[in-house]
Amino acid sequence: MAVVGPATVYRACLDRPTFTLTVSVSPPTDACGSFGRHRLYGREDAFSPWKLLKETTVFNTTLFTATLPNTKAWEVFVSTGFSCSGADTFNSNHVLVDNQAPAQFEPDSVSVEFNSQRVVAGWKKPLDLDVLGYSLFKLAGGGNALIKDTIGTFYRFDTTTFNPRTSNNSFSIAAFDSCLNGGLLSNYHSPVYLTVQVNSKFWCAKKTTLTWTKYRGWVAAKYGVWRLCITDGRWEFLGDVLADLVNDPSVYTFLDTTYEVNKRYLYFVRAHKPMGNISSSSNTQTIDYGFLGNAKPISNITGVSVLGDNQIRLDVAWKKDGPSSTLSIEKKMTTGWAGIYSTGAAGNLLFNDNTAQTQLSFAEYRLIRTNDCGAKDDTSYVHNSILLTENQRVMSWNAHVGWTNNALNTAFRYHLEQYNGSTWNAIYSGTGSSYNLPNNLYGNQRFRVKIYSDDGKLPINYELYSNERKVYLGFDSSAFDTTLIPSAFNPSGINQIFKISNPAIAPGESEMTIYNRWGELLFKGDALLGWNGTDPSGNEVPQGAYIYLIQTSYRNKRTRYSGTLVLIK
Repeated sequence: MAVVGPATVYRACLDRPTFTLTVSVSPPTDACGSFGRHRLYGREDAFSPWKLLKETTVFNTTLFTATLPNTKAWEVFVSTGFSCSGADTFNSNHVLVDNQAPAQFEPDSVSVEFNSQRVVAGWKKPLDLDVLGYSLFKLAGGGNALIKDTIGTFYRFDTTTFNPRTSNNSFSIAAFDSCLNGGLLSNYHSPVYLTVQVNSKFWCAKKTTLTWTKYRGWVAAKYGVWRLCITDGRWEFLGDVLADLVNDPSVYTFLDTTYEVNKRYLYFVRAHKPMGNISSSSNTQTIDYGFLGNAKPISNITGVSVLGDNQIRLDVAWKKDGPSSTLSIEKKMTTGWAGIYSTGAAGNLLFNDNTAQTQLSFAEYRLIRTNDCGAKDDTSYVHNSILLTENQRVMSWNAHVGWTNNALNTAFRYHLEQYNGSTWNAIYSGTGSSYNLPNNLYGNQRFRVKIYSDDGKLPINYELYSNERKVYLGFDSSAFDTTLIPSAFNPSGINQIFKISNPAIAPGESEMTIYNRWGELLFKGDALLGWNGTDPSGNEVPQGAYIYLIQTSYRNKRTRYSGTLVLIK
């Protein structure tokens, strides 16, 4: 046998406008060279006779072309004959002419890719078995412009084809088969186009309006609004806007009132198809909410110091928020905080509170800034004055608040100072809040508490003071330390008690013992109270001479006196 097996027909394609039939075949093998010819036969339906459409003697022919009289679904096959008697004839498989394009289908979505900000389209392969590729079109000038033929199911367009910064990016797609029959175009699909309108006074109004076009191609169920805080790298879902299926508006809006000033944000909107997880993202819009007047606010009290009776000085620094921002100095009252001064002048300033009661209580102050929007947006740390008090030679003062916070943190000690002549001299330095005055201080004295920075965070000559406290500490009785002992007394006369006298000796610091001339004990008791001239039974003793022994213990010293006294009647 010369011809081994038949030819194989792969496809039969019909160009409908020209009625041209193209048949693709794979020729058989001919080991002995006995091939005679190939003949292409066809019929327009199963009830019509076969017609010879084409004949060739070229063995390796892979393509037959012929002109058909109509565009029906013809049936064709190839017959391969021998070169002698014609007994060796093989017929190929039968193939119907492909005269029908793939069915119309829709892309899944057209979207704007987040990172590249280029329009992208994606779709699933249609159910038709004979789909070779896809033709991508753009609506332009009232017609369809072919962008590209592709065999993939995803395409990223360059921005010259579809610019996501503009609207009406209308895309459609059609499948074509192996015969290059193109199917019908899909509906037009357009991604969501987002615009953002920032309020002219955004730092006050806190209103930014997002507006976007509806997704074109399928009906969205909702639109999710997203925001990326570029400054913090934080994603935030702002909420869903449900699609209005009744009125079917062409645009939707959303009001953002939750952004923070002096931060940068990126917005985008995602349309969601009712069923499944298909969605389409809009273009992104980046908004910088920078406001120089609302830079990080700083309101700070550097120091609070008593200037004199009922006068306290405040050293203040602050930054303005805008042309109409103000600073208020507030004071702690029994009913809460109350403003005592307001200014619109920025920078450093001095303020004297002439309503303070510096001898009765310490005062607490804070700063409140009202920004250009009329909102209170900054407050200082609380600072207080120092109140110095005295109780039974113990000097006490309240802890200073103001130099131990995040705005101003400096090391300091309390210095209790005594006024001596024309200078103030420190008698205590430390971190405590009280000091016991030494016993060798007498008379009228003046004291105050002073603090200053120990670590150089404030100038060494920047000092804060408490009120001045005047204290009377009594007289120095050591100058009158003389013990007087009488030599006689008359229980019935003017000097009725035998007792000692010494202003330096306090009750309980002396003892008196009285004996008669026979050594009998008549009295023992406090020498300051003395003896009234009676024996232990309360009977008056007779006139005469008696012996006394007096012992004292005071001011870390001891004394002893003995002698004779005369009792007169």
